[in-house]
Amino acid sequence: MAVFEAESWLVKEGKEEEHKKALRGWFQWVNQHRELFKEWKSVRYLEKTVAGEESGRHLIIWEYESMADFEAYKKRRSNYPGPYEVYKKNDPYHMGVFQHNNMKVEFWMDLERDLWIE
Repeated sequence: MAVFEAESWLVKEGKEEEHKKALRGWFQWVNQHRELFKEWKSVRYLEKTVAGEESGRHLIIWEYESMADFEAYKKRRSNYPGPYEVYKKNDPYHMGVFQHNNMKVEFWMDLERDLWIE
């Protein structure tokens, strides 16, 4: 059963262009170094729009095969050793473009995946 790590945030006021550049740079860096992220089955990036609370909220969803895969990745990346030190420099979380005080992290598991429409 897949596990989805969902992290969401609002962009720091006045940092919209820097944020956009940082996210694009992060995705490009990660795509160029996929061997460091073998547990990531997929990564999705979305923005809440149109209606509802917190329009403009950004969301990234990482898909893992299992919670064990999530834990293995987090353990390997812990304290950002070796190549993960460079990853940290490319991570928008550390670039001052997020409102850290209202970030949210949730974990979701897939249900009835054989019925999904993809």
